[in-house]
Amino acid sequence: MPISFQKNAGALVIVLHGSGGNGLGMEVGTGFSSLADQVGFAVVYPDGLFESMGGQTNWAYFFNDFADDVGFIRQLVQTLEGSIQFDPRKVYVTGLSSGALMSHRLGVQLADRVAAIGVVEGALFYDAPANGAMLPSAGAPVSVLILHGDHDGTIPTCGTPTEASQDQTFNYWAGSLACSRIDPLDPVCDGQGNITAVTEKVASSCNANAEVRFYKLIGGTHTWNTVPMNVPGQAPFNPNFNGATGVTTRDILWNFFAAHPKP
Repeated sequence: MPISFQKNAGALVIVLHGSGGNGLGMEVGTGFSSLADQVGFAVVYPDGLFESMGGQTNWAYFFNDFADDVGFIRQLVQTLEGSIQFDPRKVYVTGLSSGALMSHRLGVQLADRVAAIGVVEGALFYDAPANGAMLPSAGAPVSVLILHGDHDGTIPTCGTPTEASQDQTFNYWAGSLACSRIDPLDPVCDGQGNITAVTEKVASSCNANAEVRFYKLIGGTHTWNTVPMNVPGQAPFNPNFNGATGVTTRDILWNFFAAHPKP
């Protein structure tokens, strides 16, 4: 916890690794700890359990119920609330890959505690049964930021028959949060499953001023990017990134989190 952290005012950011990873790897690979020192928020990097079927560490995202990770993260938040006394309106979750999938689940099922989630190369569900899209609505308003590379071959932008597309994911959150304004109305993927020219999509005028925001990372793959993503001709790239949004993954996520505490 940084020296500049202020009790009852500072935020808590939970960063979730991908399958086969661990918390230490995420700390090293994301740079969130140095940003926490600069800004003054608390950050934690929990370890997922070993999943025997997959033979590696993982998270119990939707339709992968090998552990009670929702209960684990709830207990983690409660424990840290007692020990470091963060602002309960400022609990944020982000993750990469399976950690991103888990971030979606926590946004839905831990919505009473989580103010916003940041999803890096993930989707709402993965390897789901035929009724996979039949998910509950979030229990409370949660803001959602999605960063997804159009060259992600692990979790494709346009999904598969058993994996949610970014349009399904975005539309789920926009509907769950009763957002009345979507800009643009054009989809991320067309009817043939091809990625469109849409680089940013925003759902606003949602319950409790929540917001859903999607950014396509042009040339982006299944990874957490630490390089600036606003340089034309360099991959990944998004023309909408600037000083206000941030230009690296870490800064884009934090700027979004800082603007979306619970009301």
